[in-house]
Amino acid sequence: MSTQDDPAAAFVRELEHWRRHRGLSKKDLARRTGFHPSYVSHIESRRHHPTAEFARRAEVALESGNRIWQRYVAYAERRAQGGRLPFRDLAAAPPPIGSHLVIEDEQVTLSLVDGWYELHVRRVLHSLGTLPITRCTVRIDIDRFPDDQDRSLAFHSRHPLTLDEVDFRATIGDGEPEPLTWRVMHRRDAFIELVLLFTSNGVSLPLYPGERTVINYAYRVPKWKFGNWLQRDIRLPTSRLLVRLNFPATTRLTVWGSETSFTAENCADVRQHRPERDEVLAYEWEIPRPRLRAQYRLNWRYADETR
Repeated sequence: MSTQDDPAAAFVRELEHWRRHRGLSKKDLARRTGFHPSYVSHIESRRHHPTAEFARRAEVALESGNRIWQRYVAYAERRAQGGRLPFRDLAAAPPPIGSHLVIEDEQVTLSLVDGWYELHVRRVLHSLGTLPITRCTVRIDIDRFPDDQDRSLAFHSRHPLTLDEVDFRATIGDGEPEPLTWRVMHRRDAFIELVLLFTSNGVSLPLYPGERTVINYAYRVPKWKFGNWLQRDIRLPTSRLLVRLNFPATTRLTVWGSETSFTAENCADVRQHRPERDEVLAYEWEIPRPRLRAQYRLNWRYADETR
């Protein structure tokens, strides 16, 4: 097994990343977690196996957004499958203190309709930790010329995104969803970040520990502003990602995908199929366990475009 696929190595990489990101030495982390400095050193050098208690305390100390804890769970599950760790140890491990959110399933659909790119996202959210979730953030991020930064900056300064044109909408719940309250957090010419507040018509709808809910949101951007790419950045632990493109069959697209992480860049196969409507072609890319902090990107080229 390669170290890239080894859950123990992935746990150590996550731990080291967040320790350095927080500006802590091994001694600092040991002091915050209540472990001896030599134990932290042994964990990072993989001379000792991580334990649930250490992972829980490290998550609390480093506030990784549950990433460290999820790496430990993946590691513990692998050991349990191999018969090297009793399964009851997993159930006995308490969740990290605080509010932590996991995306169990994310489905992203981008359609080209009458000169507009219309994007719809469906997320199944699971609340972990000990505190309720009351909000989450989403981003609208476009780049007309991603390979020419100066040209793109000049273009978007002349043609900035506006809230009116994106027509953002969001709902919470499955079956009979309710409209979500939202507000703008940050805004630039080609970028809008919004926070979705778990309230609807003045009523609070917190996601309590252990509960799940469904979030849907949608927006649109004129085709001439968007660029020929769609990227998902994995900022929260995600169990499954599915990206779809729905384009008129007359566009005759060439589509390819790529995965970029801190350690590698890989190409991906994108499946093409013809849905029920003959005038539309669909392209699908499914990623069963996307990597944290990795980027998954679809690019396309129209038949009438030059390379």
